[in-house]
Amino acid sequence: MCHYVCWMAPFMVLGTALKNILKWPSLHLKANIEQCINCKCCNKACPMSLPVNEMVQRAAMQHSECILCGECVEICPKDVIRYTFSRPQ
Repeated sequence: MCHYVCWMAPFMVLGTALKNILKWPSLHLKANIEQCINCKCCNKACPMSLPVNEMVQRAAMQHSECILCGECVEICPKDVIRYTFSRPQ
């Protein structure tokens, strides 16, 4: 829903894409796949309607539309997803 009505969403998406291209260190999400119970609570909590569960399973938590709101971090019953600060891979 957010990405359809928020006037700032295009700027956040563009900034994230630029950061990934330039490999600047930044805040991003990291997942511990082994702890995931596949409950998909993260998908339901994401205001950007991203397939967070699939991102966890692929160990690819970077997505150009992710606004790092932390809803998936907060909702996860097994603390699979967390914030980290480093260069994107």
